[in-house]
Amino acid sequence: MATVVEEYAVLEDERPIASPAPTKLTLEQANKLADGRPFELIEGRMVFKMPDQNHGQTQILLGGKLLNYFIGNPIGRVMSEVTHRLWPENLHEGRLPDLSVILNEHLELEKSYPTRAPDIAIEIISEDDAWTKLFAKAKLYFEKGSREVWFVDPYEKNMMVLTPTARRWALDTLTSELLPGLQVELQDIFTWPATTK
Repeated sequence: MATVVEEYAVLEDERPIASPAPTKLTLEQANKLADGRPFELIEGRMVFKMPDQNHGQTQILLGGKLLNYFIGNPIGRVMSEVTHRLWPENLHEGRLPDLSVILNEHLELEKSYPTRAPDIAIEIISEDDAWTKLFAKAKLYFEKGSREVWFVDPYEKNMMVLTPTARRWALDTLTSELLPGLQVELQDIFTWPATTK
């Protein structure tokens, strides 16, 4: 009796044939399927991002601090959830840092997707993130042009700043060699501002 078994379908004359390989999506195809939901494209496979409230709040507060910095120091821009096509010739890959800091000399505003990693790639850590995967992502960002990678942890309320040769914890105040004069108190990105009457 003919049955379908995993990757093979058996025809009536009992000759097995391979079933078609899974389709690898391009960024354009994935964008249509995503319907506005954030995702990364890894080897043609969509990996959706599912940020919780801690993640979302930290992202907007840190993004606001960086926006204010660049208003006073117009040396670059901060962007939220921009897909970076780190392999321009490969239609099946795209990475999506939570925040991207791109200095003026590397802005590619004429393109829909930047083709190099941001000068500072910022990842807000989720509860289920594994450090091995985070460090692998940092290595990729550095290979593709990043000069710093920030891992921001809204659960432990601290962050790690990585360069290609070093890493350090920021426990109270965030500074960066790439952003002269930047000083962000970490409590200001982990706690919603109190309202005054």
